[in-house]
Amino acid sequence: MNVSAIVEERPIPASGIPAAAPAITDKLDSVQVLRALAAVAVVTHHIRLFGNGAWGVDLFFVISGFIMCFVTEHSGAHFFAKRVIRVVPLYWAGTLGIFCLALLIPGFLRETHPDPVQLVKSLFFIPYRTGDNVFPIMFLGWTLNYEMFFYLLFAASMAISHAYRAVICSAVLVALAIVGWMVEFDSVVFEFFTESIIVEFAFGMFCYSVFARTADWRASAGNGVRTLMVVGGLLLIACMPLMSAQSEIIGRPFAWGLLALGAFLLIVHGLANRRLPRFAVLVGDASYSLYLFHPYVLNVFNRVLRPSYDPGSPNAYLMALLAIAVCCGVAVVLYRLLELPLTTWLRRKFLPRRSEQSRGVDAGAVSAP
Repeated sequence: MNVSAIVEERPIPASGIPAAAPAITDKLDSVQVLRALAAVAVVTHHIRLFGNGAWGVDLFFVISGFIMCFVTEHSGAHFFAKRVIRVVPLYWAGTLGIFCLALLIPGFLRETHPDPVQLVKSLFFIPYRTGDNVFPIMFLGWTLNYEMFFYLLFAASMAISHAYRAVICSAVLVALAIVGWMVEFDSVVFEFFTESIIVEFAFGMFCYSVFARTADWRASAGNGVRTLMVVGGLLLIACMPLMSAQSEIIGRPFAWGLLALGAFLLIVHGLANRRLPRFAVLVGDASYSLYLFHPYVLNVFNRVLRPSYDPGSPNAYLMALLAIAVCCGVAVVLYRLLELPLTTWLRRKFLPRRSEQSRGVDAGAVSAP
């Protein structure tokens, strides 16, 4: 992709690798394609014909855990600032846009009301309850609450020990999930940040631990073994939509998270150093925009074309595929014209030049149905 290396969305080889660190120089187009798949899964969740893509969130969280370890392998400098620049501006722009729309056209967004207190909590990633749900004004932002919490824990873990950052952070995440399982909190904040789904970030960090130790294997593995791994990973992903009922019974980490972990490991190892279709990688680059804004694109699409998503309609699947394509197209435009230029400018403005030009895979810290 011909985009500035300053905010390159895909991993690129790093120089100056410490002697004790593995030489991880793989091209990871596969990670971007998995991000695209996760985002499209969430899009399908909001199309009535399908309605079964919530597992995309869990795949996103596993990817996020992996990427945070990857981009900090050699340096954790300005880690949290980079994450804020990557996540906050686009989310704030969307949140403020929705708030203004609800203020100027009451009732247009149905259950969204221009409440200043809710706006402040939404902007600063503080969970609050609205009816039966814990959604911010931009409702998909509930997963960003988890992402920002994970980034804080990861930054604190690096401050304690860079070498053991993943171990420390994973231990804290597991401990919080155990506390959440044992204790019934009255506080929405405590209840939210001790949900078992946070363990999926630890799954991603485990994936990185495996990946960091298999560089020699990836360099020598034959095409036959790689193909079997990719097929196995795709089969695990195909099983994820079948686990919706189980996710309610045994919890998302066990129903979807473990499948996401297995699929990620198999596919990333099977496709290591392989260049994948450019458009699929581009959709992965744009997955944050796709994730955040697809509900509003779908809203406009449905109002303009009034498609039938009745499974009995001969055009239902055609219209659903068209809706997905439109969402992806709009996301790519937003990524090119808004997300990438804004991120580039902010990094140039607020980060030291050496840090600004360092490698990065600013993971799609996003998810949610």
